[in-house]
Amino acid sequence: MMPRISMRLFLPALVAVAAACADSTAPVAGVTESMLTRDVAADAADATGHDLAEMAGMEALVGLPLTSSPMSPASAFANCVWNAGAQTFICPSITTPDGLTLGRWLAIYSGGISQQAYDPLTTDSLFFAAWLSGTVTGSDRTVWLKHARHLMVTGLTGSETERSWSGEGVREDSAHVNTDQVARTTRIQSRDVIDKVVYKLPRADFPFPQSGTITHDVTVSATTPNGTGATNRSGTRHVVIVFNGTRTASLTIGSTACSLDLVTRKLTCP
Repeated sequence: MMPRISMRLFLPALVAVAAACADSTAPVAGVTESMLTRDVAADAADATGHDLAEMAGMEALVGLPLTSSPMSPASAFANCVWNAGAQTFICPSITTPDGLTLGRWLAIYSGGISQQAYDPLTTDSLFFAAWLSGTVTGSDRTVWLKHARHLMVTGLTGSETERSWSGEGVREDSAHVNTDQVARTTRIQSRDVIDKVVYKLPRADFPFPQSGTITHDVTVSATTPNGTGATNRSGTRHVVIVFNGTRTASLTIGSTACSLDLVTRKLTCP
């Protein structure tokens, strides 16, 4: 049967911290509530880009076709090693195009039963665990990230018309941000849910998710220096990204509705 692995194996302190924190209402010079909201939205936009890239990379890892034709068993998992005890394939870490380190392992299933090899007639799903870490530098911020994901792709038997991704994960990101004329250090901890993110085939005709959501429940804190030391602000945010088959997804954070370019990861908000 498919393993049920607790996300507490990844970043175990995150849950306790997230549960203990609540929105801060005390006024703090320098960092405002709207700044916290924008910092969380930008972080969630980047995380969404990483998630979609990981989905594509995992499909490429096992040789899943970009069209409706079944893949060839001989093309699968060429660089991954079968672990009989865990019933999984352990794959070497890679460096992503963003310069991040990505570790992965995967398992193959038919009707919930583990398979040692892919079979185009019976394999119906693949289960992945992924760990992403490293540093990303942009024009207005530098981010140190640590992500863990459990993801399953379904709908693989025979000739496919679409495949669906679901899963969960946790993130622990920290950043130096310099926007709104306020330099600050932020820390973001998030529990994330990937729910039925569907891609149609062939991918050349349908490059973006047709439907589904990614949600982030975030605890955020920010620190900025002042004349006598530093001031802090903290809070929580709920972020929902909704896909519609186009290059532009919607991102809602609280009551603020934004649009997210899935290619550039640029976020546009009121």
